[in-house]
Amino acid sequence: MARGAENLKPTDIAISEATGDAVHAAGKQVYVSHMLGRSRSTLMAWCNEDAAEFIPLRLVPELEKMATGQPGWPHITRTLARMQGFELFQLPHVDTDTANWLNHVGAISTEAGQITSKICTALADDQRVCAGDIRQHDLIDDAEQLVAIAVQLLAQLRAVAEG
Repeated sequence: MARGAENLKPTDIAISEATGDAVHAAGKQVYVSHMLGRSRSTLMAWCNEDAAEFIPLRLVPELEKMATGQPGWPHITRTLARMQGFELFQLPHVDTDTANWLNHVGAISTEAGQITSKICTALADDQRVCAGDIRQHDLIDDAEQLVAIAVQLLAQLRAVAEG
């Protein structure tokens, strides 16, 4: 058993898994270890779910930058956010000169109406929403789209307010 492995908590394991996912998304281990200035064995220790060794916080942005755009990115940041009860959505680029407020409001209204309708359909038979309903009606994807549109609107409002 690796050093400290007997005391690992689920959160420790999640951090190691996220680190492994980020390393995999960033490319070959040789490349990642070279770019971070660490040995491959150190890199692999950070990814080992049975070891109590973790990537230093100051290296997380560098590693995640190498994995930009890959599925699950930013792996470690997303995992840490979820551990604290947050969901992570990337802030969009905002061009205040071309803002179309009616499109923003219309998109929110449309998406909210669609998910509301689907939830009402799920509730119609037994007055509850179960895992099967969520899958059948693709509610998670709809909710993520609704939040993404709301984040876009929030970013637009902040950009205008900050001038």
